[in-house]
Order: sequence, then C-alpha cells, then structure tokens
Amino acid sequence: MQLEITQTKGSKLLFILLVAFCSITTRAFDLDNFNQDNAVELGQDLIKLPHGLHQVNKSDNLAETLIIGIHGSNSEGYEWVYPFWKLNNDFTEIYFYRWNDEQCANRDNYILINGLAKALQDNPNIQNIKVLAHSYGGLYLLHSLALIDEFLETQSRPLRTEIHFIASLLSPPKLISLGCNMNDNFKDAYSMTIYNWKTIQNLDGAFRNYAKDPQDLKAPSNIETRLPSSYNGRKLGHNWSISWVADQIFKE
Repeated sequence: MQLEITQTKGSKLLFILLVAFCSITTRAFDLDNFNQDNAVELGQDLIKLPHGLHQVNKSDNLAETLIIGIHGSNSEGYEWVYPFWKLNNDFTEIYFYRWNDEQCANRDNYILINGLAKALQDNPNIQNIKVLAHSYGGLYLLHSLALIDEFLETQSRPLRTEIHFIASLLSPPKLISLGCNMNDNFKDAYSMTIYNWKTIQNLDGAFRNYAKDPQDLKAPSNIETRLPSSYNGRKLGHNWSISWVADQIFKE
C-alpha cells in the first residue's frame, strides 16, 4: 500500500513538472505586451518559435497588407519586436519567418514559399506584400527571389510586392559562397520592387571588419539607401537598422 501511495505521489509530481515545462517552452509571442522595456523577453519568445512562418499579430483576416520578417544568423529576436509593433495595425498581417540560420542560405528556400502560399490562402484580402530581411536573412531572401517571382506569376490576384534588404549580407565572403555552392546569376529585374537599406559599414559591428561592404548588391536592380549614423540618440548599427527602416515604412 505504501508503495502505491509513493507511486501515485510520484506520478502527480511528474505530471506537475511536465505541465510547468510545457508552459515555459510554449509561451506564445504576444506583440500587444510590448512596453519598450521587454523587447529582450519578447525576442526570446520569437526565436523559440519552430521553423516556419508564424503570424505574430492579432487580426480579423481582413487586412490588405502582409508583412514578413526574416531574421539573421544567431538572432536573439529582440531586434524585431519594435519594428513589428510599429508596423502593426488593423490593415496589416505580420508574420515572422523562423529558419535554420546555421545552414546555407540557398537551401530549403521553398519552405518560405510554402509559408507565403498558406498565409495568402488564410488572408484572401491581401493586396500588398512586404518582405523584410536582416543580415544573413537577407542572403536567404536573395536566393529566394526567383521562387517568389515564379510563385507570384501563378496568383490570380495582383500582389504588389516589395523586398527590403536591411543591413544584409548580400555579397558574402568566398568561404560562404563557395562552401555553399552559391549561384550569383540573379536577373537584372524581378516583378518585385527591391530596396537595399545599408548601414554605414564602419558603424556596423557585423560588417566593419570586411574589406569590402558586404551589403553591396549589383543585381538585381534595387533602390539603395544609406542609413544615417544615429537613431534616437544612439549609434545606428546592425540591429537598430530594422527599427529605423520600420519607421520609414510606417511613414508611407
């Protein structure tokens, strides 16, 4: 009898621990909780999401604009919280694309396309798409352009699409390009409008030690903007670049 009681107590304790563990690991990202002081905490929730495309704002599926954010290598997520909050409104669906940034950026790009197709299926009123990619995520997006272009051609509704490379690794070192067997024969133009938002290289902690600016992009053709040296009294470096660009998009 004593053994049965001990096993019962042990089972209850195990159950409680499992519930607590699940509660910790499955805490949902809640954009409405942003209060300027908890970006790091919310960023952790973002980066804990499984690989794939995830909606991060609440909406009634009547929005006309779809925004997708693609993170860079070793992202902690916090750099996306303010930008998503800034761009959030009743007319916008916001999604975060969580991908395996430890692999080559020209691998498994179809997963982004599959996520985009599902997001458009779930939101039949979407007319505008804005894809924002940062750092190494920009290289992933660059190698996804052809697939996105092909996908857009199959759509019956017109979809005005913008590509935003933000402080992005678009001209990677040969160690990466050769190691990943990357093909840089990109078309001169795509059906999308392409923006390249470049930080000042010597102020960018991720790029300042490169001999040449890895943000340079010869093809496809793009609208290039060099970011200023400061933002809200801070040095405008690698991670703050997304917030600065979000402010510019918000003004549109």
